[in-house]
Amino acid sequence: MKVLVIDDDMISRMALVDVINGCGNYRIVEVASGDEAWQQISGPGVPPMLVCCDIRMPGMSGIELLKKVRATPATQDMPFVLISMANDADTIKEAIQFGVSGYIVKPFSQKDARDRLSKALALSGSKVMEKPAETMARLKFEPDRYRAYLTTMQRQVTQLIGELATIPNNDALPPIREKMAVLQTGCAPLGLWRAAALLQKFSAEGSASADMLDGLDELQQQLHHQLFAID
Repeated sequence: MKVLVIDDDMISRMALVDVINGCGNYRIVEVASGDEAWQQISGPGVPPMLVCCDIRMPGMSGIELLKKVRATPATQDMPFVLISMANDADTIKEAIQFGVSGYIVKPFSQKDARDRLSKALALSGSKVMEKPAETMARLKFEPDRYRAYLTTMQRQVTQLIGELATIPNNDALPPIREKMAVLQTGCAPLGLWRAAALLQKFSAEGSASADMLDGLDELQQQLHHQLFAID
């Protein structure tokens, strides 16, 4: 599950990445500018489930990126956390007007940053996939049956990733797309909402194989998360 970290200072990015790693198993992408971040957010690949962005950067600032995200229908609901200095209070007030999801003040302690990001990640996660207990209750599944469905899908995804990684050319993609479409139909009943949307998008004709792999990797991470969360 992809988290995007944006800061022009490498040391600051490293500190924030360390905090996120302490919150769970996430795929963290680091960029140094707002323009690079927008490419990650609006590009053809898997969008981030959460954006963590420094306010003060050369070029596009964190506030400008937030405004752009909120003004774009496809990204307007994306969780967005700003990283600010203590003297950025007026800027934070402006960010609240544009729907910032939270903020962390520099210099931050590991504990405070982890507490704030854990809440933001939990909120974002609730939009990505259903909690296992809720899925089992809705489907009237016992844990063993639910686990069996997840592990079966996990094996299928692993096999499909292997097939996709070794295809000789684009002519071999149609059978892969068909298998991804079949997987997609199983994601929604299992409460894997974000994975269902991504597979629907990437199984369509014209999707690049790299984006297809990215979507399957996202599904694999969600399956792993759900299996770990059952107990």
